[in-house]
Amino acid sequence: LGYAEADPTADVEGHDVQAKIALIAKLAYGTTVPVSEIPTTGISSIDAVDFEYAKMMNSTIKLLGTAKMNPGEIPSLSVYVSPVVVPQTHPVAAARGATNIVNVTSANLGSTSYVGPGA
Repeated sequence: LGYAEADPTADVEGHDVQAKIALIAKLAYGTTVPVSEIPTTGISSIDAVDFEYAKMMNSTIKLLGTAKMNPGEIPSLSVYVSPVVVPQTHPVAAARGATNIVNVTSANLGSTSYVGPGA
């Protein structure tokens, strides 16, 4: 887990990630997604045993914001925030403390990660 504010509710319940993924969706896809319309599940329901199970799978649990264009006859954008089991081999698993990481996957570039300090 990263650093939390004096009142950690925004971090723990995913509201901080929710605001960030709304901004990223706008930059990546040119679509405004109102923050209030982004389904969000925080980490308050995650228990120590969940991390133990993830560890047994050589993984960890991260609270992630996801913005994904779904292909099809009429493409649609999915944006949501939820805890995700992430393999230890994935760059996102290495993010610690107040570090932010954005992982971009595209047909032309494959998977790239951008890492920087969080606020």
